[in-house]
Parts: sequence; structure tokens; C-alpha cells
Amino acid sequence: MNLDEFVLTARAAWPDWPGTDAAAFTHFVERVRADAALDSLKGADLWLAFHAGHGLPAAVAALDAACFADLAGLLRSRRADPAEADEVVQRLRHRLLVPNAPGEPTRILGYGGRGELRAWVRVAAVRAWLNLKRESPRHEAPETDLVAEASSDLELEILKGKYKEIFDRVFLETVAALAPGTRLLLKLHYLDRLGMEEVGKVLGVHRLTVLRRLERARQELSEGTKERLEAELRLAPPDVESLLRLIQSRLDVSLQHALSHEVQHAVSE
Repeated sequence: MNLDEFVLTARAAWPDWPGTDAAAFTHFVERVRADAALDSLKGADLWLAFHAGHGLPAAVAALDAACFADLAGLLRSRRADPAEADEVVQRLRHRLLVPNAPGEPTRILGYGGRGELRAWVRVAAVRAWLNLKRESPRHEAPETDLVAEASSDLELEILKGKYKEIFDRVFLETVAALAPGTRLLLKLHYLDRLGMEEVGKVLGVHRLTVLRRLERARQELSEGTKERLEAELRLAPPDVESLLRLIQSRLDVSLQHALSHEVQHAVSE
């Protein structure tokens, strides 16, 4: 099999959506194959990873269905609790499909096609879960501070002490500004601790739709908090980026506390 035949075969595996750039895909295959024979590579999986890695919506949806749909179940079978499993899936999906910085390649483009993409993602999920357990054991009760006490980064510690009260207020304002449907979604997942399947049943949507909506909500919270802090404090860009990293690293704990605060406030009125 020559390279042109390999590309045609890979494209034919996904007849419902065309590729965006056959020449770019050919270059991608040449880069990842090294000395491997073409007929030993998973052409269909490389086609999927390449186009999902470049943000083609149909490819991302196909990747969700083929590789992410049952990941939480896999982790639960290895004794991850439901919330923990869902968090790992969200983190891994973001890690594989969102570049670290504009212009950088997404990590899913590191897939080399020597084994099935589904198996490659599953191995990455198990590793991510084990890393999560080592890094930050989960606690049943939410922490009292929106900004957690576990950062070892000196810059973040300084920012935490200087801006903690403002950050707490701004984060609460950002949560309150979310659409009611988004807040309901977050409450079901973070307060009621329902898994993706259960949230989907409550809202009448597929679990993959729940996963995508949660990812959008988390991004909206991060960006909204960042914008409010920029407007209020007029921080230098490096300080804002440091705060944003802190927000993203502790977003789940912050959300649990913020949503609990919202519920308690509503009950007291």
C-alpha cells in the first residue's frame, strides 16, 4: 500500500464527513509513521484523530461517540466514584482537544496509529485517574474557601492572600450570571453529585450532550471570572493568567462552595 492508497482508505472509513485537507493529513501520516509500514497503521483512527485534533465538529462528535462515551464507566469499574470518573473524562477530553496556547498542536495529534485510538484514549484515562488520586484526594465536604489552601506556587500564594476576598465575590457573581439552565446543570452534577447519565435523564438529553454543556459551562466560568477580575483590579497580564490557572485548577471545589452558598441564600430569603 502506498501513501495515496492509505489516505483514500482512511477517508473511506468516515464517509459521512470529508476531510478538510488531504495534503495536511498526508504530511501528518508521514510525520507519525517513522519507520512503520503503512499497512500496520490504523488509517481510520489516524483520520479521526487528525481531524478531531484540528477541531472539525463532525470529527469531534465522532471521537466523543467512539472513545469518550464509556470512559466514565471504565473508571467506575476500576473503583473510581462517579463524580471522580466524570471529572477525569472532562479533564482528559480538554487535555487532548484543547491546545495549551494558540498555535500549539492539540495532544491528540500525538497519537501514532500503531494501536486502536479507543485503546490509546482508555489508557490515557486510567493514567489520568491514577494521577488525580495521587495529586488531590477527594473530600466529601466542600472546602470553606473558594481559593483552596493547597497551592505550592509562590506567586499564586501571594495573589491568593492579596485578592482572596475579591476573588470569592467575583466568582459568586460569575456563577449568578450564568443562565438558569446552566446553573441547574452544575447543581445536578456538583451538588447532587449525579453522573452524566443521570443528569442526562433529568434534563432529557444524551450524556454526551451533558459532557459538552459542562465543558462549556466551566469555560464560561473561567473566562467570566477572569474578565471581572481584569476589570475590577486592573491586574498586569501575568497576574491575571496566574489567577486564571488557580481558578481552573480548583474549579470543582470553588463551584461546590459557590453553588452551596447560592442554595443557602435562596433558602434564607
